Amino acid sequence: MKGISVPPRIAICFYGITRSLRHTLPSIEARAIGPARAAGEARIYGHFFLQRRIDNPRTGERGELDPEEHRLLRPDWVELEEPDLCLAQWDFEGLKRHGDFWDDGFHSLRNLIHQLHSLNRVTAAARADGARICLFLRPDLEYHDSLGPAIRRAQRALRTARPLVQLPWWQGWNGYNDRFAIAAGDAAIAAYGTRVTQMAAFCDETGGPVHSERLLAHVLERNGIPVRTIGARASRVRIEGRMRYEDFLPTRLSNLRRGLRERLSSRSPDKTTS
Repeated sequence: MKGISVPPRIAICFYGITRSLRHTLPSIEARAIGPARAAGEARIYGHFFLQRRIDNPRTGERGELDPEEHRLLRPDWVELEEPDLCLAQWDFEGLKRHGDFWDDGFHSLRNLIHQLHSLNRVTAAARADGARICLFLRPDLEYHDSLGPAIRRAQRALRTARPLVQLPWWQGWNGYNDRFAIAAGDAAIAAYGTRVTQMAAFCDETGGPVHSERLLAHVLERNGIPVRTIGARASRVRIEGRMRYEDFLPTRLSNLRRGLRERLSSRSPDKTTS
């Protein structure tokens, strides 16, 4: 009916592996799904890998995964994929020639390709359905704060016809935190969600290896997407339910504290002789 404003369609997009969803689901429902549904028409999308075990030498995380755990989200759309099939698509071997940022035998690079491929697939589904706002969420995070304020800010951005990506202000690592995001407008949704397509170009332009946070900053800046940082917090939860410690200070303050610690640790204690 003319004169009636229809709320924009909201897509709640999950990707990767569920890992610890049985532990994180209450926070996801209360602080992400609930606020999204209160703001308008919201649908849940998921792309997940049929990974049956996790064995990460860098984090020490090991254990069996439940391939049916994604059902807890009750997704409106879901796609499941076997691991490793995406590596050739995104030229894993070619990316390796640019170096191993994490110095762990390219294990973290392999994981990043899987993560961004999964994000790309779920983004395609949300865009095909006409989503105007996307919440890009990892299912293995405990969300400590409501995303309601960020969703309402995204709605205001749409009314001004300007794209917007909202990202956590903590742990930018000389780029942008890629733990979760709220994107408004198709240009913002596409830039954030399809950045796997820009990995090779990032390496060519920077002359270095892929780095997740720096890649995100590179892509958003190249596409002219305004970024607003927000204080919403989320902690990684390992397979057995153990929550990782996170530094939630704004990146600038976190870097200052880290630098101070490094300077203090580099000082050797005064030695006296008897």
